[in-house]
Amino acid sequence: MGSRPSRRLATAWRALRTGIAFAAFGFGSLWLAFVWIRVRAVLDRNHAEPWRRAQLGIHRLFRWHANLMERRLGLIEVHWIGAERLHGGGPRIIVANHPSLIDVVLIISRLPQADCIVARSRAQNAWLRASASAADYISNDGGAHVVNEAARRLREGRTLLVFPEGTRSPEVGLGHFERGAAHIALASGLDILPIEITVAPRMLMKGQPWYEVPPRAGRYTLRVGDPLVAKDFLDGSESSVMAARKLTKALRARFSRGGTNGD
Repeated sequence: MGSRPSRRLATAWRALRTGIAFAAFGFGSLWLAFVWIRVRAVLDRNHAEPWRRAQLGIHRLFRWHANLMERRLGLIEVHWIGAERLHGGGPRIIVANHPSLIDVVLIISRLPQADCIVARSRAQNAWLRASASAADYISNDGGAHVVNEAARRLREGRTLLVFPEGTRSPEVGLGHFERGAAHIALASGLDILPIEITVAPRMLMKGQPWYEVPPRAGRYTLRVGDPLVAKDFLDGSESSVMAARKLTKALRARFSRGGTNGD
């Protein structure tokens, strides 16, 4: 076991590298929003689907950042199980738990096209507004139109990514699951493809400052599970509200079988 000064030095060095990762992501996001997307908006003004190019740009930025954190800075280890289920195009509904700040980065780094549902406050944030708008992300204000709009996009063959907790999971276990993903699955007739994320040791979790770094690289395991068949929860004798409630409960139980936090 190393001495206390050497452990402190190692921790400080890891915190510095984490700060570099955050700074790099910030600069990359600014370049994407205020340079690349604006240039593409001019070049693609006659393109039928300019949002597709923007989503591809976000995918490439996130792939670069995931590679930076894992291979260049040694801050994380990423292990995918069942990633072959992500291959191919949509339509599909991907649902994931949300233990860590970089979950969306890791998932979209694997998805060249993915519509996201973002909180209205984030969609209107000065730093995120340009990218979210260009990518045609769905602003979530809790209205029924969110379900209708998501179902419409799925009918067009697009991929949808949903975090039903809405925010990062609590320190232990899972947060409350909103029923939006279930309503979308029932409205579209599509199954739900779950991605169960575990992180060990704890890093970048809710209430945890970025500089509170673990003693070793955080091991992220992303397990793409078997689809949850939405139509199994419709028996024709109950309302869609009750069916969505049952489907959400089953979805949360699927994630509850594995932990989301590590020591």
